[in-house]
Amino acid sequence: MGKAIVKLNISTYAIEEYVVEVPCKKDDVEEIIISNAWKILKEQEGGSLPYGARKAEILKRTD
Repeated sequence: MGKAIVKLNISTYAIEEYVVEVPCKKDDVEEIIISNAWKILKEQEGGSLPYGARKAEILKRTD
């Protein structure tokens, strides 16, 4: 099992950036990894995230 480093952005009045480490399999598609990253971030932030446009980018993947 590998890991992916995902950068998440939420565009509020102040742009908020987060970096999350997500466990993933070698053949996981990007959409699954990004979805899991949002779930992990939501848990870390106490169950809710601010409103705003969201963007995600996978920075690095390791197998």
